[in-house]
Amino acid sequence: MIEKLKTVILSVLIVLSLLQSYWLAYSMPGLAARVRTGIDYVNTEQMGPTEQIENVIFPESIVLHMGQSQHTVLYPPTNFYDLVFRKIQAVGFKSFTRYAKSSYDWNQIRDKKKGVELRFDGVPVSLLGKLMKLEGDLVFTADRIDRIWIYMDEDTELVHVILFSSDGRTVYEASRTDITARDVEEYVGFGQYGTSYKPDGDIYLPEISVEAVEAVVGYKTYPPEQMQRSLFSDPGTTRTLENLNGALIFTDGKRGLQIEQNGKWASYTNPAAPQTTQNDISENVISSLQFINEHGGWDGMHRYVPVNSITDAAGDGGRMVLFQQYYGAYPIVSDELYKFGYMRLLLQQGIVTEYERSLMTLESVAQLKTTRWLPGGELLRSTLQAMDRRSEIRSVYPAVRVIPSTDGDSLSMVPVWAARYADGTQVVVMNAQPAGYDGMSERHQWQLEQQQKKNTTANVDKAISGIGAAGSSGRSNTSVGSLLDLEDKTAAVEQP
Repeated sequence: MIEKLKTVILSVLIVLSLLQSYWLAYSMPGLAARVRTGIDYVNTEQMGPTEQIENVIFPESIVLHMGQSQHTVLYPPTNFYDLVFRKIQAVGFKSFTRYAKSSYDWNQIRDKKKGVELRFDGVPVSLLGKLMKLEGDLVFTADRIDRIWIYMDEDTELVHVILFSSDGRTVYEASRTDITARDVEEYVGFGQYGTSYKPDGDIYLPEISVEAVEAVVGYKTYPPEQMQRSLFSDPGTTRTLENLNGALIFTDGKRGLQIEQNGKWASYTNPAAPQTTQNDISENVISSLQFINEHGGWDGMHRYVPVNSITDAAGDGGRMVLFQQYYGAYPIVSDELYKFGYMRLLLQQGIVTEYERSLMTLESVAQLKTTRWLPGGELLRSTLQAMDRRSEIRSVYPAVRVIPSTDGDSLSMVPVWAARYADGTQVVVMNAQPAGYDGMSERHQWQLEQQQKKNTTANVDKAISGIGAAGSSGRSNTSVGSLLDLEDKTAAVEQP
């Protein structure tokens, strides 16, 4: 009897268990088991908007060659710079022929021929092809380009388009282009009233001080947890640590996110096994842009800065990708004491292994703006010559250096002359003239001196013509005396 009762009770329990399972699975969806997915815990909120590759690749500067040893330089994103660059982007370059760079007399072309020079400093052709129409063979498309130089022969109105390889030995000349001599004249015309620059090797320096703007700009800082949610698939599995320097560290045991500089700078690491195959620079640049789009976004205008790494021999060539931030028309420079103004990534076959960026975003309107003047002429030239590693400097440009305010709620953007070395590092060459410096008076004085030189030269030429016309007449002694007097005046004008 007892055994039968046990059997009945067991049967009832089994039936109840089956009914309960049925109810849980089908009749009560609110109690159904939940499968946790990435959507449950990944916060996709961005600190800034996304960007496209064609918006982060553009010339660092555009040099206009106006003939008669006259040059000027345009910087982004000024109006004339945009006009020239957009017009060149709209045309095509095809059928390239390789030549040795030494086959041309570049100094003569620079000083005698009218033309325009776009300076990219080592961008792969495959990336340039996303900005403009380029058609060439496999050797050409696998190269990197430092400069695009377009010039014309005024006698024949023939236009030449030359692309400089970053190897320093090879150039490519396009046999087919839509650019005409009239187009080149138009480009050069934009520099008619620009500041005069003179070449110093491959670098162009202004002959007089250049006007710049100092600004005080507010900012907001995103919380470290927002970057944590963006970079870790499951933030709930991360641990939070603090190192001896007070930096906050998030880690899941493999990857790490370090927050330093009082919560304003983030450094992310994701170790990857070393690869034996060579890194593809274009692939790494595109992967970097996509990674930033998905993990933080962009704050204002940035430019891809090609880095010719000194570690190429160790197999690190093409791994580093650097994007430099601009404030208005000026690239931002900073140092290890206060990091700001760039995003640096290290990749292995398209996989990001390191990622550095600021957690600050600048306000769109400055709190204060002041006119400053950056020195030019011999003062700038001599300072540059005295710098260490002068031969490794690839470019010199007006920039702004970041100085944090004492109250911690704004940044001062102070104009400086900056230089970039081949390995991508930047240094400050010179500070601006003291506040209150009268740069307009300097420019007016310089223009007056240039006009006096032109007038003196014209008078000398006229006097020489007079001597030739006089022949052997008695007037020659008077003309010679006038010529000597004019030469003395010319020497006086040219003295510093």
